[in-house]
Amino acid sequence: MAVRSYESPLREEQMEQTRRRILEAVTEVLADEETGEVTIPLVAARARVSVRTVYRHFPTKEALFDAFAEWAEENLQLLFHSYPETLEGVVEMAPALYQTYDENEPLIRAMLSPRGQEFRARSRPRRLRAYEKAMSELTAGLEPAERRRGLAVVYLLVSAPAWQAMRTQFGLDGVEAGKAAAWAVRVLTDELRRNPTSIKEA
Repeated sequence: MAVRSYESPLREEQMEQTRRRILEAVTEVLADEETGEVTIPLVAARARVSVRTVYRHFPTKEALFDAFAEWAEENLQLLFHSYPETLEGVVEMAPALYQTYDENEPLIRAMLSPRGQEFRARSRPRRLRAYEKAMSELTAGLEPAERRRGLAVVYLLVSAPAWQAMRTQFGLDGVEAGKAAAWAVRVLTDELRRNPTSIKEA
């Protein structure tokens, strides 16, 4: 007679809670500016679990980082998997985006850390493709160098580094920083529509 395995729902829930605690610990380690290398023992200590427990959930360091990148994108819930594909969407996105950054500050600071930038890079191509599509009506007639300048400056305004700079250097919360970014994006896109040659070098 075959013996059927049985997984306790409570045990599965406990395992999922432990897994989430480990991923949250990665966030804390990355967000800590005094932390150098992200190591399994350091993550285990922050998560208050054994090193063996971490390896039970994530067999390798790379597996842990891959899981964290996916978990981080899911938890941000905005713009990592999708991006506005219309110009109006780009213009209007800053307020909601900056508020999301405020609500997820530890995770955003983690993703802005040197190691966190590697995780952000994994989803950057998707964001850039959607963003360039949204901006195409304004940039289609520009020379390549001019197009890159226009795309770069508007993209910066709807990015986490801009939110971080407004927050740390000027004390703006997500609401106020979002208003500032939205205003700047609208001014720049309106000018680019009205006078495309304005982006040319003097």
